[in-house]
Amino acid sequence: MAQTFSDIEIICINDGSTDNSLQILQDFRQKDARIKIIDQKNAGVSAARNAGVAIASGRYLGFVDGDDTVSSDYFEKLLHEAERTGADAVYSQLSNNEVKGSAKVLDRQELITSLLPEFFKTDSCNAVWNKIFLAEKVRQGQVKFPAGTALGEDAYFNIVFLVHAERIAVLDYCGYQYREVPGSATRNIAKHDYLKRIVEMYRTDWQPVIGDLISGQDMLKLKKIRLVNAIISLIYIYGNRGNDLTDRQRFAKLREIVQHSVIVEVFSNLQLAEESRLTKYANSIFTQIRKKNVFRLYLLTQYSYYRNR
Repeated sequence: MAQTFSDIEIICINDGSTDNSLQILQDFRQKDARIKIIDQKNAGVSAARNAGVAIASGRYLGFVDGDDTVSSDYFEKLLHEAERTGADAVYSQLSNNEVKGSAKVLDRQELITSLLPEFFKTDSCNAVWNKIFLAEKVRQGQVKFPAGTALGEDAYFNIVFLVHAERIAVLDYCGYQYREVPGSATRNIAKHDYLKRIVEMYRTDWQPVIGDLISGQDMLKLKKIRLVNAIISLIYIYGNRGNDLTDRQRFAKLREIVQHSVIVEVFSNLQLAEESRLTKYANSIFTQIRKKNVFRLYLLTQYSYYRNR
């Protein structure tokens, strides 16, 4: 509501809340005519965002999660860059640590050869909340968030959008404040099956979506690197004492990972450790996953946790 660029519509989706969120939204709508409210039964993040996109009338689309905040000049800066460059989307930085003092514009060729592969190799580009998208491109490409998933919906939306995009501007600015709070999808360790989701992403056949933009051989290599990094991160998430799991639960989670058939197959390739450019710590985790040594994995996560406190 306090954005320096005021010509916006604020679409709020009440996705089956059980508290007084709807009343709060209605109170704010009385104060600000730019607010539109969609009240629906709980259907998840993808359905909520798709509902908002369906009624949006603005030229560009931006997404803000309910837990997060944005700087007052956030949308003004991204919109200015979109208009200045004629970009189909503008990416801002995820944190102030990534701001390096330079911006760039990627043409179609650079999108396909440099940016698109990153979505299959890492999680670093996945978020939609640090970007704005040209609404016309979203509708022309029938770009939607996939239904029935609680994690990973951002990556799918971004990838499908890129298939249709001609130009992306990368802005050297961070104005989005991402927060992890108790109960959020990325923090609730006991509730979500992260291993299942990682394996699903690895097994996903992207060729129907991207065609021949990336060869099958290159795609498999990218997905293996992504899986290696995701599993190493998951080992830390489950193993460290900063979570709400008991030691028994931690060991059970670690054991489930190292015994999974896909993990055993991928981690049997020693060359992947080099191709993934692992740190010394990550390389140690890689080795112990290969050996299925749950106890040493547990010790390594504790070492990393207490060292970085």
